[in-house]
Amino acid sequence: MEALFESQPELETDYFPALIELDRGWLEFAKLPQILDVVEKLIGPDIIVWSWALFCKRPNGSKATPSHQDAQYWPIRPLETVTVWIVIDAANRENGCLRVVPGSHRSRQIFPHSLNHRDQLVLNQELAPSVREQMSPKDLILERGMFSFHDAYMVHGAEPNNSGKRCAALTFRYMPASSHFDRVLAKQMSDEPDVNDVTDRQLFLVRGSKYHSNNQLTEH
Repeated sequence: MEALFESQPELETDYFPALIELDRGWLEFAKLPQILDVVEKLIGPDIIVWSWALFCKRPNGSKATPSHQDAQYWPIRPLETVTVWIVIDAANRENGCLRVVPGSHRSRQIFPHSLNHRDQLVLNQELAPSVREQMSPKDLILERGMFSFHDAYMVHGAEPNNSGKRCAALTFRYMPASSHFDRVLAKQMSDEPDVNDVTDRQLFLVRGSKYHSNNQLTEH
């Protein structure tokens, strides 16, 4: 990660999602058995990794991630997907650790979101204030080398890093291969204002052999 950002200082460090497109070698981390063993318990034995990103919050003044649900954004049907959060630096309240609302995923409901175009946010969609006021987020304090998982419906976010220490994490998102990554739906969603276009996202089968016939896989 340090070599990547040193060699290309123009890259956005708070959130950089184009890892695999830049260097296929990052895919090796997504295939680590100790991670896939947990993913299998959550979504089954046939697993596709479809998203990857670095979150590298520089000391003193990084961007915040507003409270949101990943389910708001993803064109996966049935909508089953899980994110692994791999901690590169020890994460705590001072340097902007992940904050989650325990149990918020259980209803399988997408709560209302609203747009917020403030420059100091990683995302521009956030949980509507009327819903956010009813939530009680908890800090997810993790030591370097630990990893956590959260569901697509889990409400989560992060405060900016106002400490003197970096806060970085590597994330991958997995879906059961039986679900369909719907590229037509992805294009429709991208036509909405301020929604990123993931129509051309690569899909890699990293465990198992069975997959939805409409999923277009990339060889690796």
